Amino acid sequence: VLGQALGPDRVHLLHVDNGMMRLGESQAVLELFADLGLDRHLHFADASQTFLDALAGVVEPEAKRKIIGDTFIRVFEAKARELDIQEHLLGQGTIYPDTVETGGTKRADTIKTHHNRVEIIEEMIRAGRVVEPLAELYKVEVRELGERLGIPHAALWRHPVPGPGLGVRCLCSDGVPDEAELDPLVPAVAEVADRFALHPLVLPIRSVGVKADVRAYEHPVLFSGEADWETLLKAASTVTAEVLGINRCIWNLSPGHPVRARPLRAFMTRDRLDRLREADHLVMDGLRRHGLYDEIWQCPTVLVPLALGDDDGETIVLRPIWSARAMTATPVRLPDALLDELRESILALPGIGGLVLDITSKPPGTIEWE
Repeated sequence: VLGQALGPDRVHLLHVDNGMMRLGESQAVLELFADLGLDRHLHFADASQTFLDALAGVVEPEAKRKIIGDTFIRVFEAKARELDIQEHLLGQGTIYPDTVETGGTKRADTIKTHHNRVEIIEEMIRAGRVVEPLAELYKVEVRELGERLGIPHAALWRHPVPGPGLGVRCLCSDGVPDEAELDPLVPAVAEVADRFALHPLVLPIRSVGVKADVRAYEHPVLFSGEADWETLLKAASTVTAEVLGINRCIWNLSPGHPVRARPLRAFMTRDRLDRLREADHLVMDGLRRHGLYDEIWQCPTVLVPLALGDDDGETIVLRPIWSARAMTATPVRLPDALLDELRESILALPGIGGLVLDITSKPPGTIEWE
């Protein structure tokens, strides 16, 4: 938008690789800028180690998001000084849900801090150093604008990716379960599961959700067993509505009915991000091969440091959803043939021991897990 409005000579594009991008995404971004004629002042910064160092040992989702946002600005400012463009304005692709979820409106609670709404960015906005031409638009409206500007279909309709990339899809944990917090949830969850003939397991991890427009950092519940799609959705909506402390429901795609789960001590590392990149690539490739990529609005692939049953590997979560404005979302059913393919390929990845499907609507579960 800025490139078309100002012309290529007045726009410098800085592509920062934070080490948390999807497989092949950096190359795709560079090729897109070239196709749009905006590569005259295109700069690339490999800051992956800088971001990993800043995130070392960090577990809490809000802390991770703020660190990623702050680190981006430090990298941006250093590169701007190097290029002698420090007086330029920063252009951001902020859209309206980013502001709402960061508590940027009078009636909104902070659900999660977006990287483009951390305090350093807010200070720059107050100083008049940031340009955000899309800030009042929802995603559907951004795409309508993009079509009018002639942006290629593949770029315009790619699945939305959070600014921090896979950084908010790679969960971290100190590996210490809070048994006292889990124990009161078990009987209530079991009572709901019995109604739907499912096997329940309250998980010793937490994910971000939203209840009554307020951030909910609560536990997911895993259901195992045979059930049709409508039954699974009904079970998910029932357990999140009736059991305080549960904000997300996932369905087991791995063999058997795990009766125990334990958190694994795991932080942000290159190895874990590479593992997640491979799983994400398998999911995206599967959606395209089955002709589903354009039908599904977004399908986050999440790496969770959680061992199910007797396996020591981590768990991959699939989160296919449909949405228009990202304020609400509905889980999408994937065909059995695709699930079978993903079960075989993802569970064969080194270090992966579990595969589950997120069947939670938004609300109460946010689209992303962090």
